[in-house]
Amino acid sequence: MDLDLILPTFNRARLLKDCLDSILRATRPAGLRITVVIVDNNSKDDTKSLVKAFIDQSALPIRYIFVERAGKSAALNEAIAQTDAELVGLIDDDEQLDPEWFEVAYREFLGSPELDYVGGPYYPNWEQAQPKWFPSRYGGIVGIVPRPERIAFSPEFNGMLMGGNAIIRRSVLQKVLPYPEHLGKIGKKIRSGEDEVIYHRLLEIGAKGTVVPDLIIHHWIPADRLTKSYCRRWAVGRGISEGSQLRERGFSEPGLLGIQRYKFGIALQGMKEMLFARSQQERFAAQLSVLDCFATLYGRYFY
Repeated sequence: MDLDLILPTFNRARLLKDCLDSILRATRPAGLRITVVIVDNNSKDDTKSLVKAFIDQSALPIRYIFVERAGKSAALNEAIAQTDAELVGLIDDDEQLDPEWFEVAYREFLGSPELDYVGGPYYPNWEQAQPKWFPSRYGGIVGIVPRPERIAFSPEFNGMLMGGNAIIRRSVLQKVLPYPEHLGKIGKKIRSGEDEVIYHRLLEIGAKGTVVPDLIIHHWIPADRLTKSYCRRWAVGRGISEGSQLRERGFSEPGLLGIQRYKFGIALQGMKEMLFARSQQERFAAQLSVLDCFATLYGRYFY
């Protein structure tokens, strides 16, 4: 069984080093042939020389691909086109693999030939303590995704396949490409949605996926993301991205002005909570819900 572990990166050589160290420390099953594919998305730091040093010293095959076109989606599209392993693993440069990550991946696909994709949890790796005002129900802002239960991905599942901790059979992934290059992180612009588009396409073709609780990554959460300013920008970027997606896939819920009607109800409740909620967490979460609604409207019509 072959696995290409694709790792896009942009100007984060220090974090990339920690990520690569964790990959090399992880246990590798004898039946799994692994190639690590570093996709340099036009970095201006010492990413290239760092990767070269790892290539020279590592017994594990490592490839370096340079993609000048800006954006994580562009990097993924190019890397997938230039690789050919049966399984495509997807992680990010600010993550570290759990030591058993490869063993878990091998176990899942070897034991279930009908399985098309898996995803797992993101455990936080804090640079500093979580602020008291940070709303726990918005853990996705900084990349905290607890998934303690094994469950099938489905339209009823309250979540999605996150592209920072996923493995997909190439034969299935090719049916749902390309990643949308107007979505996803582009330089310093906070955008998302590229993973969500791919996930909904997987659901549409009936691909079979499972949440695997022990397929674990540890996600670095820097101090500069633990600010209210960053959280607001994330909420706006997320809303814009979601509104843009609605033009492609629509939605089944009752609508109003081209987006889900429930978003307006949440926003109205949020306005009330901004004035009367007792805790800092509740007031700030309410503010984010209002931003999400109006950003989704903007994304639906103008992005």
